[in-house]
Amino acid sequence: MPYVKHGDRFCVWFTSDPGDQVPVTPDWWGPPEETGWPQVDECRSCGERGYAWEPPPVAPEVRDNAAAFSRWMREAISHQAGRGGTAFVAHRTEADVALVEWHGPKEIVVHKSGPGPRSHPPERMLVCAECSSSTAYPCRTLRMAAAPYRFSYPGHRTEWL
Repeated sequence: MPYVKHGDRFCVWFTSDPGDQVPVTPDWWGPPEETGWPQVDECRSCGERGYAWEPPPVAPEVRDNAAAFSRWMREAISHQAGRGGTAFVAHRTEADVALVEWHGPKEIVVHKSGPGPRSHPPERMLVCAECSSSTAYPCRTLRMAAAPYRFSYPGHRTEWL
């Protein structure tokens, strides 16, 4: 989703046409691929002068933390399943594997509210693909599913509570 930056405020250009993703009116001398970025001109959303802007990528440490949680959770479930036990334990670990799959991370762009109209820049973050909330990954469901495993398998981090 393309954005336009106007000094300290941001606009969004909504379109479903994949060939029309430039949020500012393109210059007359060529397509965006030839004229380069940033595209500076009239915002197609509000009509003011601005330039095309993309939110920065998700920080590597955030991606690493999400990957570490998923890896730890899978290892903890495997460890518990490998210990044998009752049919309940077997079904519980199977259900937890499904939860980890369903509640995997997905990247979204969020707009934080501020004193002015869209005064904070949009930012990318990892959230739960199933819960669709704008709280950071892992979601509450996965944190609750992980809680019992932290007592029997090492490596659980406090930020995952």
